[in-house]
Amino acid sequence: MEALVLCEIAAGRDDLRDALLARVGRLGLNGRAKLSFVARDRSAPGNTLVAVGFPDAASAERFAAEAVGDGLARAQVRLLAVEPTWQAEPLPLMFP
Repeated sequence: MEALVLCEIAAGRDDLRDALLARVGRLGLNGRAKLSFVARDRSAPGNTLVAVGFPDAASAERFAAEAVGDGLARAQVRLLAVEPTWQAEPLPLMFP
């Protein structure tokens, strides 16, 4: 099952953000991870959210442990299981 790691980086920690994105880039080159999104949290100005997808939970757990070791607190790293959902493709709906 796919897994997603959601990391919240405090404002002013661009060094941590850059290190995290560099690690994701290296993993992505090997096909072991995929950057899902980078966004700013509207309710906590300046905080950055980084979501990284992994093919399995074990890979996500290793990445999360390393992120905590690099300076993110456990409360700032969440592991999420990706649930498969059905989504209609637009072309078949337009041209049945």
